[in-house]
Amino acid sequence: MRHLDAPEFRGAFRTWAALTKHLDDISTPRFSADRAKRQLIAGDLISLLNQDGDTWEATGSNPLPAYAESWPATAGGDIDPVYEMARTANDLDIYNSAFDADDYVDKVREAILAVAPEGRAPLDGGVGLGGLVRYTTRDVKVAGSGHAVFTVDVHPVDDTRGPLGVRRDGDSFSIEIDVKLPTMIQRTSESERARRSLVGVQLPGLQPITPLLRPVADLAADKMAALACQPGVGDGILAPRFKDIADLYYIAQTCPVDGDKLRNALAENWHWREAGHSGPPYPYRFYGQAPAQDGETEILWHQGFEQLRSRVAQLKDYPEFGEMVGTITTFLDGAADQSNGVWDPARGQWRPSVRSEVSSAMSHALSPVTADKEPIVPMQKHLFVFDVDQTISKHDTLATLAELAGRLPEVNAVHAPDYETSIRAKIAVLRGVDATLVRQVADTVELNEGVEELIRDLKAAGHEVAIASGGFDAIVGPLAERLGVERYAAGTLGIEDGVLTGEVSGLVDGPGKVTAIRRWNEELGIPRERTVAIGDGSNDVDMFEAVGFAAGYQPGAAAAAASHTILRDMGYLNRVAHLPLPDRLNTAARARRSGSERVS
Repeated sequence: MRHLDAPEFRGAFRTWAALTKHLDDISTPRFSADRAKRQLIAGDLISLLNQDGDTWEATGSNPLPAYAESWPATAGGDIDPVYEMARTANDLDIYNSAFDADDYVDKVREAILAVAPEGRAPLDGGVGLGGLVRYTTRDVKVAGSGHAVFTVDVHPVDDTRGPLGVRRDGDSFSIEIDVKLPTMIQRTSESERARRSLVGVQLPGLQPITPLLRPVADLAADKMAALACQPGVGDGILAPRFKDIADLYYIAQTCPVDGDKLRNALAENWHWREAGHSGPPYPYRFYGQAPAQDGETEILWHQGFEQLRSRVAQLKDYPEFGEMVGTITTFLDGAADQSNGVWDPARGQWRPSVRSEVSSAMSHALSPVTADKEPIVPMQKHLFVFDVDQTISKHDTLATLAELAGRLPEVNAVHAPDYETSIRAKIAVLRGVDATLVRQVADTVELNEGVEELIRDLKAAGHEVAIASGGFDAIVGPLAERLGVERYAAGTLGIEDGVLTGEVSGLVDGPGKVTAIRRWNEELGIPRERTVAIGDGSNDVDMFEAVGFAAGYQPGAAAAAASHTILRDMGYLNRVAHLPLPDRLNTAARARRSGSERVS
């Protein structure tokens, strides 16, 4: 199980009672032990469902903290305030992006019952949390709209008695899993990887649980529509959605949101069609918000939310109702402006399109010098982080190694749902290959035109340069030395007795690149706002989102969508080191714009 180191976890929590005591000890008034327990179970369940890939994605209010960058409050206790301040939501809303619509419910039922069997005695249920619990399903319903709702019972057990067998070890409880139909899940852009674990507590042996999430722009559009449409129109729920006020405010306070994506999500949202509207109201307002417009039933939103606040611990620390509505309105009205590029939650305001400003600045820099043109002012010291394959190097180094070994067709035949699984499977194909071929690849890496000169000029200008690669140290190390780059991060190829073992350790995937960049930021005293990342592939998107400026070098679709600028040659990036770039680029938020102007 990728999410659990069972020996370490069970070493710390031999019994269910030991786990629940620990959760009691670290709980806070806003983040109870029961909430932590249910988050832990929900995370375990989705991880068990995703053992063979990332096809099960999370949506709804439960994973909201996983989208968040930060909560604008002082941390208190052992729980990150990002988790503490998100509204409690105990059910698990998921969907499967790979199942066909025709037999979707049947496939969903089969997958859920494989993890939590139906009609079994509690002690015979599916094994969860490294053996601390058993899962059974006692209730399966197919709702009117076709989605399946499962009630999974969680049975704490004692499995430490060896030959004496397993016995009950605490009261059972249940968790509801709502599996949405694909037709119910609007996705107008690519799914997002969770920034944080679905589980708000850190426990020994528990790895971060970071599944794919429904795009936050689509989630925000749903909640916006639920508040703006008449109750019972569009979402089929007759009661006013007071809880969505809190969730939408939470998104606006914690999540950078791409303007193009939100505009697209709002335009495509099916609620408007169901309600007979062309789109959201402008200026934005809740349906029936006083004073109610003609034909509307007035809804006492303020009073209803205050009643909700009195029952939900997290909401007691939210600001006054009027302030929340003001933030939500600023967020949603600003989305209507095509020139707005990204919502900055830290400042509570929209920032203009980054690409248009970069284009303007670069055009200014490249235009002939005139009497009225301001001179180019050197930037402060920056950190430039380069990917290797098809960014620094002209070719994919793993493919080059496979070709030298005569195994390129077998490597190309590998298909996997995620980057890490793919790389590990490809390396496994190379088991037994002579390790001298690795050095041969390292010594003959063909560089992309202009990259050597660019790195030399950046260093000469006083900037720092590093390499973050999904490749391997036996190739990246000699390449970094050749380029005069002191800092690099890469995986380690397994080599024994002069041949490849078919294994790799310390693989630097997308999140791994971010970890390396954060370490270098701290070591060098250079903040993320003055960090520039250059890459081309989907495994570079995480680091693009973690820096102040992202440059896609002849990128694929995912990296292009995440880039501030698209580069066709490295020499052009050299200009960036000397531009008085807009203040926009000196913030951690950045725009992932896929359909706008590209700079080349």
